[in-house]
Amino acid sequence: MAQHRFQLTMTPPDRVTIEIGGALGDLIAEELTAKTVDALASQASTKLVLIDIRGLTDFTVMARVGLGTCQKLLRRRQIRTAWLVSTPRQHGLATLVAHSAADDGAGVFQTLAQIEAWFASSEGRPSGRG
Repeated sequence: MAQHRFQLTMTPPDRVTIEIGGALGDLIAEELTAKTVDALASQASTKLVLIDIRGLTDFTVMARVGLGTCQKLLRRRQIRTAWLVSTPRQHGLATLVAHSAADDGAGVFQTLAQIEAWFASSEGRPSGRG
């Protein structure tokens, strides 16, 4: 597979942005989960995660499974997750990952404006729900 791009940015007090581009292979999905765990441990107040996969060009089946593991971790931490996509294939991947994780606090969007509106709303994972 071609090279991948991965960047994790923490925006205090409560947001983490994860950007994934290129081809997502098995190892980068493991790295993503490990770095997400580290970021959440160092920023315990995280309530919002934006996963930007607009630059994603390809992914393996095991990479999809790895993203699902990461999404389940976010669900257990009750963190609202927004997937930012630009193609039908990316939309399908993000929807499958959120659905497989049974995460009603995850949404798939095509614009940053939609994400900001959703993050500001009370829709999806209201406080007090597990």
